[in-house]
Amino acid sequence: MKKNIPNLLTILNLVSGSLALYLVLNGQPAAALWFFTASVFFDFADGMAARLLKATSAIGKQLDSLADLVSFGLVPAAMIFMVLRQIIAPGPGSMTGDMSTAHKVILLTVLIVPAFAALRLARFNTFPSMDHFIGLPTPAFALFWTGIYYDYSMHQAFFGQSVNVWFIWGVMVLMSLMMLVPLPMLALKFSNYKLFPNFSKYLLLVVSVVILIFTGIPGLPLVILTYILLSLVRILLT
Repeated sequence: MKKNIPNLLTILNLVSGSLALYLVLNGQPAAALWFFTASVFFDFADGMAARLLKATSAIGKQLDSLADLVSFGLVPAAMIFMVLRQIIAPGPGSMTGDMSTAHKVILLTVLIVPAFAALRLARFNTFPSMDHFIGLPTPAFALFWTGIYYDYSMHQAFFGQSVNVWFIWGVMVLMSLMMLVPLPMLALKFSNYKLFPNFSKYLLLVVSVVILIFTGIPGLPLVILTYILLSLVRILLT
């Protein structure tokens, strides 16, 4: 029975992600945020449960990636789509309305997000177990866009500043490529809790808490940028 607990948590990740996707596309950012947060929690919990219960399995590994593709591939793609759509054609209307062909093409390019996320997750499944990630993890990618999506949906701005289509599009392409760039990235897994071997991880946690206390949900992109910076610094120092 206990061997099924991690898979159950993974399925809850999938269900929460599917509901978040529906709510994003239906213009309900606050509700979508709750279900996306649940997906992040279940994604963390299934791995921890598998390790604690010694219930890892090949099926669980594949199921986890399938759930992550929805929660951290399709959901952020929908978030980016909705932000771009609001910038291009603010106000109520159909998904594409009377947009120009160029703008429709821009919206179509959002499909690179789930495509790159699928490649990232498939590659992850082929790697041996390591104490770090290769490339930006899909949950980190999704958290980055959650902050931008939530702030823009609520205030039609990001940190009080207007943003244009090309800025969002360029950041989307850059962050998508980060999922595939073969750079070692920090993994918040602790084999022990000593300060020096885990200094980068503790620093990330402290800085993240401070950022979120002062900025709230819109500060999530800053948290992820801090994560990327600390990962790069770690590469230079090792």
